[in-house]
Amino acid sequence: MYSKKHSHFQAFLWAIVVMAGLAGCAQQSSPTGGEKDTTPPKVVRQVPENLTTNFKGRIVELDFDEYINIDNLNQQLLITPAIEGTFDFKTFPKGVRITFEQDFKPNTTYTLNFRNAFKDVTERNPARNVKLVFSTGTQLDSLRMQGTVKELLTDRPVYDALVGLYQYSDTLKFSKNKPYYLTKTDSSGRFDLENMSPGKYRLAALKDVNNNLLYNTEKEAIAFHPNPITLPGFTDTPVLKITNADQSPQRTPKTLATARTFSLIYPKGITSAQVKFTGDSLPYALMESNQIRFYNTINSTDTLRASITVQDSLGRSFTSEQKIRFREKGKRDGDTREPLELKQTPKSGEDVDEIFKMQMVFNKPITRFNPLMVRIQEDTIRDVNFSANDFEWNAYRTELKIEKELKFRRDVRSIFPKGTFISIEEDTVQAVKNLNPLRDPEKYGTISGEVRNVQSNYIVELLSAADFKVVRSILNTSPYTFTAVPPGTYKLRLILDLNKNGKWDAGNPDEFIPPEPVVVFPNDIKLKANFELLGNDFSL
Repeated sequence: MYSKKHSHFQAFLWAIVVMAGLAGCAQQSSPTGGEKDTTPPKVVRQVPENLTTNFKGRIVELDFDEYINIDNLNQQLLITPAIEGTFDFKTFPKGVRITFEQDFKPNTTYTLNFRNAFKDVTERNPARNVKLVFSTGTQLDSLRMQGTVKELLTDRPVYDALVGLYQYSDTLKFSKNKPYYLTKTDSSGRFDLENMSPGKYRLAALKDVNNNLLYNTEKEAIAFHPNPITLPGFTDTPVLKITNADQSPQRTPKTLATARTFSLIYPKGITSAQVKFTGDSLPYALMESNQIRFYNTINSTDTLRASITVQDSLGRSFTSEQKIRFREKGKRDGDTREPLELKQTPKSGEDVDEIFKMQMVFNKPITRFNPLMVRIQEDTIRDVNFSANDFEWNAYRTELKIEKELKFRRDVRSIFPKGTFISIEEDTVQAVKNLNPLRDPEKYGTISGEVRNVQSNYIVELLSAADFKVVRSILNTSPYTFTAVPPGTYKLRLILDLNKNGKWDAGNPDEFIPPEPVVVFPNDIKLKANFELLGNDFSL
């Protein structure tokens, strides 16, 4: 049993511990009240001093005029030219010491750009323009290049893009070679490469998502100057327009099997597919943009073999040998059919032009279509007679287009009774009934302009200003006119179709083939109902 005296002494010790703890906490906290600290930390000492020559060491030190925190130095510190090996660093309350693993190259000017690595501990104000330049030789290189990086398809500036100068080589590939000189863009997309030595280089910019200083062809956007650059002598202020230019090959698809279907799912989009069977054949269709689906219409449980050739959007072919085997249907398995579904444009209630256009997309092939069951009425009273030319199916019979000029004044009704469409799995959709009013021109507007001094084929695109999605496009027409445009804010874009294939092509960085040029109209197009906006001209 403790004595009363011992108990009082223990309480006294506990009070001292608590008071010491409170005092310690008070010392570590930031002072309250007073004016907010807006002054960034300043460098008061550097080793070596900035612009030093004949530097032979491996240790760099920086001291600041106040307490600092260091944020992600490995990512923030840009060293040009690239060093061999790595570095370690030790932090101090007001500074840092960096120790490099290997010696710097002789007779070379190095720039250490710390960007936003250093912040004060109170308000986290970043130290500004913290750079250290030194030479391991007798003189400092002084060549400089400035420029801008933008997105090609939107013309927006790109922040934190990696900009690099690569030592020239006939075998240079941005995906395998790291830049010799490098920097990052600011919030306005501007870059500044400094303290470079004379030589022949390649210039490129990329979104270095994985921070490995290499171009990842599948995930990263890139821009590059089409020609080698010689310094000194290159006096341009380049504007690099980056875009995704995925040139990686198609890969073996994943498989998904049920008792009724067998699907091949490709990692990249495909535009067409050809299948050669060994033995029994199966019906198939290209679904969505990356899937081939086979249908078990012969109730096969054996393994079938086929040679499958697909093409991607770049026109490249990929052939693979494939084993096709459907999953055996268990006794407890019910009807494994995917219900037949239909998506149509326009939807019921949306207004239409007098040239009636409808697109119907199904989630599986349609084997039987009865056009005599289709009933379309002008002003809900006059039946329209259709011919076979008014209906157009795609190659896989998963998409139907209907187009016919009508003469209605109020609305058009379209009815597709149950049983009009029978799928490859012998099911149908419920009756489809639409009522679409005639478009009122006074609720829409017109956007027009001219394309001047363009010697190639071209595409004029009307885009949503919010997300740059293509609303409509016009090929090789000047003056051009977009009619019946809903009120809203839009962008205009001109694509030079140099290879005349009717679409934009992203080029090939490995072969230094640039993307087809794109010009984004500088101003937003703000359209009101019943307005006609003229003079939206492109002139090159």
